[in-house]
Amino acid sequence: SQMKPLRKEMQIIFQDPYGSLNPRMTVGKSIEEGPRTLGVKGPAERKARVEKLLAMVGISPRAADRYPHEFSGGQRQRIGIARALSVEPSLIVCDEPVSALDVSIQAQIINLLNDLQARLGLSYLFIAHDLNVVGYVSDTVAVMYLGHIMEYAPADELYDNPLHPYTLALLSAVPVPEPDRRRQLKTLSGDVPSPLNPPPGCKFQGRCPLVEDRCRKEDIPFYHASDNHRVRCWKVSGG
Repeated sequence: SQMKPLRKEMQIIFQDPYGSLNPRMTVGKSIEEGPRTLGVKGPAERKARVEKLLAMVGISPRAADRYPHEFSGGQRQRIGIARALSVEPSLIVCDEPVSALDVSIQAQIINLLNDLQARLGLSYLFIAHDLNVVGYVSDTVAVMYLGHIMEYAPADELYDNPLHPYTLALLSAVPVPEPDRRRQLKTLSGDVPSPLNPPPGCKFQGRCPLVEDRCRKEDIPFYHASDNHRVRCWKVSGG
């Protein structure tokens, strides 16, 4: 019972649009499940909500009686977005929501998410490995390694002034659209440790080109490079 209010406030959009919808349920029933579970009892009210949500994500309300296999991957992800919106959450976790889609469809879904955020006042926790997408959709970016935040800053500041060695390596691998501009690729050596048995001290120490003895022994606090820019790195902090 304590989790029920949280379930209404937090929803998720899954990575795999092909596996996240129940193949035995119509898309209308899938979207309706959340409101029904949370106490929206009237069938007419639930049906009206489903039709409104489908229209909101660019799917014909008449499609409510169809099954997932009748839709493309991009359409299924739109349905997944409608399902997440069905209980009027304030936060949606977007777990790699476009990585399984074609590039042209990715842009449509990203634009839809941005439009819904502006219209509904939503907050997104957007999980992704495509740093071009991250930079486009995010206000604030956290760079993580082995489950630990290495650097945290407003998106513009992090992309313009990356400080952590891991962030620098990631951004060096992002393709630049201008042929005359080239980034120097920062190759990382070493192996990724098991998340079940992370190393002591800095979790990035085994692959960091700037590693020193204290990195292998001491946990690193956040260094405030500016009011909103935080980094876990002894070299950056000068400590």
